[in-house]
Amino acid sequence: MKKILYMGVAGCALLIANAASADVNILANINKTKDITVTEWITISKTVNLTAVVDITPGKAAEATGIVNQTNYDNEACGNCAEKIDAIIDSIDGNTGLVNNNQSAGNMNNQGNAVSVAWDLDRPPGAPPPPPQVPAPGRSGFANSSADVDQKNGSFSPDESTTDIQAAAVLGDPNIVDTINLLFRDAIISGSINSNTGVVQVNQSVGNMNNQANQFVLAVSLLGDSQQGGVALSEADLGQVTTGNYAQESDNVPTSDDTTLVGINKNTTIENSISFNTGVIGVNQSAGNMSNQANNVSAAVVVVGSGSPPGAP
Repeated sequence: MKKILYMGVAGCALLIANAASADVNILANINKTKDITVTEWITISKTVNLTAVVDITPGKAAEATGIVNQTNYDNEACGNCAEKIDAIIDSIDGNTGLVNNNQSAGNMNNQGNAVSVAWDLDRPPGAPPPPPQVPAPGRSGFANSSADVDQKNGSFSPDESTTDIQAAAVLGDPNIVDTINLLFRDAIISGSINSNTGVVQVNQSVGNMNNQANQFVLAVSLLGDSQQGGVALSEADLGQVTTGNYAQESDNVPTSDDTTLVGINKNTTIENSISFNTGVIGVNQSAGNMSNQANNVSAAVVVVGSGSPPGAP
């Protein structure tokens, strides 16, 4: 009996020893190659058709139209250390009415400011009535304004019928800028264009081959009363294209005894400016190359109670 008991205890101890676990360290190198291809197509089509039908005979009407076209292509500007500064400091303040200002120390820039205003006037006292064959004027007014700006910069197709952007990019001649070592090229507006009343339009470009435009178009119909009211229609269009241009600006290659690289340094600054104005203010500023900038405003207004009724003596 004693021998059998000892053997049972020994067998139990062996089973316990075999059930014990151990830590294992594994070092493995895994090389993984993964190719990802993403193809994304985005097509946006937008069609807007507006039809306005007004069944009244206006007593008077005002229509104003403005068109600005700027084209810049086949130009080349090569400069080494061609530092330039455009500065408007403590200027264009406290004006009333219409103010236009263009400033450019750069090359081949297009800058324009356009204003078109139309308003109708009451028939002066004692003026003859309209001829019988002309319908008698109603007690209403129409105001219509249209402002269009088109800017093209670079190699574009002279054929306006083409819609192929790639085909348009290879036709015509591009703009080329080749500049090395530019210590500074600064456009600064400081303490300016403040406390003005009216329309103020400012363009500033110290860069090359930029298109800059401001346009303001206003049509006003003045009505004596609100018997029939009036109609105001306003439209503004802006088209801008920049394609196929070359801007090659870089550090100069240092010589063996001079490792200093000047680099290309440009700054545009507007500080303490364009404040406390009343009216329409348009400002474009650029120290770069081949950019399109435009502020395009179109407004049509019918003012009721501003004068005698249309057709009144």
